[in-house]
Amino acid sequence: MSKYKIATVVLTILLVGGGIFAGFKITGLSDEVTTLEGASEELSSSLQGLSFEYEDLESRYKSLGLQHHSLEEASEELSSSLQALSFEYEDLHSRYKSLGLQHHSLEEASNELEAENQELRRLLELYESLPDDYYSTGSFTKRTNTYDELCRFLAYEFTLPRGYETGVFDCSESSAYLEWALETAGFDADIVVGPTPWSPSSGRHAWVIAHTNDGHRVAIESTALTGSHLLYLLVGRAPGVVYKNDSLVSGWQNYYNSYDHTFGNIYLAARDYDLKQFNWWEGYWGFR
Repeated sequence: MSKYKIATVVLTILLVGGGIFAGFKITGLSDEVTTLEGASEELSSSLQGLSFEYEDLESRYKSLGLQHHSLEEASEELSSSLQALSFEYEDLHSRYKSLGLQHHSLEEASNELEAENQELRRLLELYESLPDDYYSTGSFTKRTNTYDELCRFLAYEFTLPRGYETGVFDCSESSAYLEWALETAGFDADIVVGPTPWSPSSGRHAWVIAHTNDGHRVAIESTALTGSHLLYLLVGRAPGVVYKNDSLVSGWQNYYNSYDHTFGNIYLAARDYDLKQFNWWEGYWGFR
């Protein structure tokens, strides 16, 4: 075979093989194009779906943005309201504390007033148990409140309605009766209570201190004003009067200096002592 024929054969073979290969290649590309076209359609469909989803999300985002803005405004209003409420709370809390203190103070005052009312009710009941118009009976003629008139009254007009009896008509009843008589007659007198003047360690005693307008302060032993006063008059002494620097009366100084309670009237005496200690009017020359 000549070289020319060999070359022709080879060329023919190459052309035929190339055509076959080209055919195969074109077929493959056609398939790939078909595949890509399908994928493109799928992507296009997906893109359209994503577009709709994006538009929906964008719409929702805008809506949420508006809600967020609205909530922000509401939050600011609530924050402002909260701050105002906080100030109001602090003010109310402060006022509550203040009112609590006032309430406590008023409660204490109320308790004090209730205690005072109870005491006043007790005193009212006590005073109602005393004779009416105690110092306005007119039982004695009014005198000038001088020392001489006092001595004359004790010597010639006054006497105790009955003798001394322990627990019935003793020093306290006698002194209450004497104070009542002196006040009724226009004198100024106090009931006084203290250790027994002539024997301080033996117990308690009651007597009377009179104050005259001419400057005399006179201690009077009320229990000595029973019976006849003749003996006193014979020796030139006013009945019951405890004279200062008197050697005949043991403990005369104690009558003037050693009493520890002074009662200007029967009402004051009844407040601090059992009224039964002074109730001379119960059955004896009294109002009942």
